[in-house]
Amino acid sequence: MKKTLAAIALAGSIALIGAVPAVAATYPAPPANAAVSDGTVGPGEQFVFRGNGFLAGEGLTITVTPGNPPAANGSSVSNGSRTVPTKITLPLATDTFSTTADANGAFAYTLSINEPGVYTLTATGATSGKTASATVTVVASGTGLANTGGAPLANTGAGLANTGADASLVLWSLVGAGALAAGATSVVVVRRRAKAAATA
Repeated sequence: MKKTLAAIALAGSIALIGAVPAVAATYPAPPANAAVSDGTVGPGEQFVFRGNGFLAGEGLTITVTPGNPPAANGSSVSNGSRTVPTKITLPLATDTFSTTADANGAFAYTLSINEPGVYTLTATGATSGKTASATVTVVASGTGLANTGGAPLANTGAGLANTGADASLVLWSLVGAGALAAGATSVVVVRRRAKAAATA
């Protein structure tokens, strides 16, 4: 009887020892994400650039990078051989701002942009180096474009953190359960035989 209990205890210990490394596995932190409160705004209209996934209290640099400028809306002047627009749009410069992530690694920064165009907003963590981006379109009044209601969180290409059971944890749990079941069965069989031998 003592040998059987020792065998059951040993099998259970082996199963639990094998499962411990799987439970203690570390997974990468989720990627930083960002979005804007309104994906399409008018010149000078305020919107909020927000995101999460940064370190708590981390300093952030927010960069506003202009994309393709809208088509020139000036009239054309022709000299008979070529047409030249009377208004030429020059590329805009990149603007940079600073803010700090809150205790949860999130931020919200209010911005307004005066020139029409498509802008990429990027937040970069000073310590973690993580980046998160979103885009906003500034349209001139009277263009008839509808408000798109805000952009979804940016997809950075990284998958979600794995929070489920590891395959080795499941395997070792099944092995341990099988060993415990076999040990319990052998105890029952030995007791029945001992009882039968005692009554005979």
